[in-house]
Amino acid sequence: MLDLQRIYAEYIALKQEERSLKYEKHRGWFGASSSGYCHKKQYYKLQDTAIEEIDDRVNRLLRLGTIVHSDFEKAIKAYNKTHKTKIETEKEIRIPHLKVIGHLDILETEGDINRVYDIKTVASYKWRMKFRRIKADPNSDINYNLQLGTYGMGINPDPLKTELYLCWYNKDNSMMKEPVKVDSEWMEKAEEYWTELRNDISKWIDQGIHPDDILAGLTPNVPVQTWECKYCQYSTQCNSPYS
Repeated sequence: MLDLQRIYAEYIALKQEERSLKYEKHRGWFGASSSGYCHKKQYYKLQDTAIEEIDDRVNRLLRLGTIVHSDFEKAIKAYNKTHKTKIETEKEIRIPHLKVIGHLDILETEGDINRVYDIKTVASYKWRMKFRRIKADPNSDINYNLQLGTYGMGINPDPLKTELYLCWYNKDNSMMKEPVKVDSEWMEKAEEYWTELRNDISKWIDQGIHPDDILAGLTPNVPVQTWECKYCQYSTQCNSPYS
């Protein structure tokens, strides 16, 4: 009998490897999708520290988000053909002075205005927190907003010419919402995050401090938010009190 779970796991691993190769020439750069993360986690990643193996179920969950994003990309390309528009998808952004690289989901340009859209596939619990105000966490969107702000910076650092939108998709029941506008002030906050991160890591490197020697809970921005540790691929090595 076919071991479909193993076959699919191997396929997902192959696709992840292909994705990693896209960024090979930018080794030493930070990924825009990691905006807002713990500084120690970013340092581990910068040093190519081996990560703990991710559960197959979690990989399938992440793959589902990738599939939805891919479908939206195809939908936009089809829309461009039928409506004679030039909406861009998966556009690469680079911010050299911060050494940040990423690919935004959708860019719509109208005159001098750039509208940046980022698609977020979430489970029902997050959906309820966001739209039904059940135990709403005011900090739950910080990383999403910083990521979006980073993309905005990469397109045009002028907040008066850049609009930011989060697009929500419930992967449990396929419900969607109209794009939710995010304040352009997150572009400035993203700049502050990446600048502070680079300063911290440069200081640690200059002082010869290994990531293992940075104490979680006692060092600023390690972690940035305590919930990160429960989902971190370096949690065992880090020995964070929040894991």
